Amino acid sequence: MKYSLIYFKRTNIHLDNLKKLKEKFNLILIDNFKNIFKISKDKIKLINTIYVDQNYNLNKKFFQKFKFIKYILSSTTSTSFIDETYCKNKKIKIFSLERQQKFLKKITSTAEHVFGLILLISRNYKKAIENVNQGKFDRRHFAGNKMLSKSSIGIVGYGRLGQIVENIAKGFNLKVITYDKAKDKKSKLFHIFNTVDYVSLNIPLSNNRMFFSKKNFPKNCQNKFYLINTSRGEIIDEKFIIYLLKKKILLGYATDVVSQEFTYKFNLRKNILFKNRHRYNIVITPHIGGSTQDAWKLTQDRVIEQLFNYLKWKY
Repeated sequence: MKYSLIYFKRTNIHLDNLKKLKEKFNLILIDNFKNIFKISKDKIKLINTIYVDQNYNLNKKFFQKFKFIKYILSSTTSTSFIDETYCKNKKIKIFSLERQQKFLKKITSTAEHVFGLILLISRNYKKAIENVNQGKFDRRHFAGNKMLSKSSIGIVGYGRLGQIVENIAKGFNLKVITYDKAKDKKSKLFHIFNTVDYVSLNIPLSNNRMFFSKKNFPKNCQNKFYLINTSRGEIIDEKFIIYLLKKKILLGYATDVVSQEFTYKFNLRKNILFKNRHRYNIVITPHIGGSTQDAWKLTQDRVIEQLFNYLKWKY
């Protein structure tokens, strides 16, 4: 008997990987998560696998509907959107990129995006391009703040991504200072905020909610710097960001993530950063740090390989 696998349009599964999965499963494509609950009871009985990402919350309510799920695939580095306790009790196997550090060293796209954001926020690229689109060609209004080769960067979080960011930074001849919460004292973090030109946040969400906030920021900071966030929106206090921009301590905030983006009630237009994006030097990208076609394919390959090896299928 051939079981079924649910996957979603937004997961962008590569055609080669869909072909591999199709050899083992009947594939069910879902456009919208709400539509998953419209699947007939007869089909549900044959669904034992789901390919999902952070945009979908696999909670107890979901599992009560899909009682026959045995395997979950997610080419993500975090599975906090899955009720792992429930899965453990029900012996549902999760295949993801968590604790895949050796493999993930090959995936450099998010660290590369840090420098895309740095150049975007500090070199006035956006305004310059908009000016050219209006038929103008005058560089005088769009001078960058400072050469990267004469600048410094503080890397907050010195795990896999932090180390890749450091390697790329050295290519720009940036002076690098790193901070690791598990090893370094808060005084080193304050030293970073008080001295560098750029700060890159590369920390996990776990145990770091509202990390960048008043409680972890030096009093009477006079240094002006740019802040880059490719981690999670919830690791910063977004109201505090606006406060620092207003006080001109932050020269700009470039982020690939915003608070609550993975919740059902998320509305970008209500986000305080979005509302102030024209008032202050704020750049927001829609969580595209890891979004290159080759990175998608490689990470998908990895979790599919894990499943196939577990089931001892030829990959």
